[in-house]
Amino acid sequence: MSVSDPVIKNIKGIILKLLEDVTESGQISDTNPHLMGLCENVERIFNTGLSSVYTTFGFIKSNDAWSWLEKAAVCGDNTITFAYINSVDHTAYYQHILTKVGRLPLHVPVEYLLKNHKCSIYKHNSVLGDEILTEILLSLLLQCGQINFKLDLTNVSFLDVTWELPEVVKLELVPCTNLGMSISFANDKAVIIDIQSNSVIAENGRIEVGDLLDNLNGVHICSATKGRLNTILKGCKGQPVTVTIVKAKGSHANEIYRPILSLLKKVHIDPVALRNKNFFGLDSNGESKRSTSAGFKATFFGYVHTGNVGDVKQIDKAVRLLLSPYKKSPENSDLKHKVVRKSIFFEVGEIGVKIVDSQSSNVILKHSYMEISSCGSVSHLPYYFAYIAGNESCSHANDFVCYVFHVKNFEFAYTILQSIGQGFHRTHFAV
Repeated sequence: MSVSDPVIKNIKGIILKLLEDVTESGQISDTNPHLMGLCENVERIFNTGLSSVYTTFGFIKSNDAWSWLEKAAVCGDNTITFAYINSVDHTAYYQHILTKVGRLPLHVPVEYLLKNHKCSIYKHNSVLGDEILTEILLSLLLQCGQINFKLDLTNVSFLDVTWELPEVVKLELVPCTNLGMSISFANDKAVIIDIQSNSVIAENGRIEVGDLLDNLNGVHICSATKGRLNTILKGCKGQPVTVTIVKAKGSHANEIYRPILSLLKKVHIDPVALRNKNFFGLDSNGESKRSTSAGFKATFFGYVHTGNVGDVKQIDKAVRLLLSPYKKSPENSDLKHKVVRKSIFFEVGEIGVKIVDSQSSNVILKHSYMEISSCGSVSHLPYYFAYIAGNESCSHANDFVCYVFHVKNFEFAYTILQSIGQGFHRTHFAV
């Protein structure tokens, strides 16, 4: 192999640029345009050319750089510093990092390889399998000691898949028992699928649907914490609530962070609509906007307040009451109701439903699946269907309204109700 390895050349060029940047700014932060290139090239060297490892029975087993880097930390050699040992221990137990790829530290024991003639860990045609190239790499890495790195060591949620870092927002909120957002889990990440207006989490204005809830009160949020979200929230009763959010879209660019794209698709959020700030019929100020609808044509027949009860049994009562608005009924006498009879389009979206006036195209109603407590129809009146929604997420709501609709094709009613039912399965947890 030539001593002018292309990856070594890349690292040398990047380090020279970093040294120039340090001269100008005094430090290297996460936003430096050359930092990711350094990380990628160093990682490529450590992951390329590893020698095969065999089991006792002669079978080849998987080998990776992390395995020997971890073993080097406990070998007791005097070339291994306490800083390196501490770095390995820290990454090994870091909750955010799920694979060994993401655990590869930048503090690498290249000197240990040379001193102890351990280059046999790598094949001879690789950088770390060649003593001359390893010496060159060591001299380059030692130059990094002259650089003042000021990095956010908590921004590690996607180091498993990329060195490109997302934008992170850290908030300290007023003490509360309900943040006012709904999340759905995808690939062990908590994706925000709904934010209630006027809620604690909405006050800041920087948190949007599609962002990730990464940390709550010092606890990393993942699939293992699904059932403990409210317990974690209430664990610091009377104290400020700390939240770390990974942004789906940076504040200085209108592009979705690439590793989050697949997560959005899994929770049925349209990345294009999110990028255009056109999510769920809201404009950039969060207000209802005029909409060109492609929903089911129907009639918004009316609504009935059902008090603090939102179960499916209320639908039958509500439909009967609206169809006989002038007929007195003791059991319904305390219910407030109104017959509307307005032509609408009924849209069933990925996080909720939206009712659009067919004449003005204004959004009349919109409810997320977290706010909908039940839906259904009356058996002998198949052209009528309804859903009940609370004044907040149904697990916390204390005031429910039943919205009743009429369609000319009863198959439309069935399809709408089935779609809402599928929406319930996409909705997991309210915080």
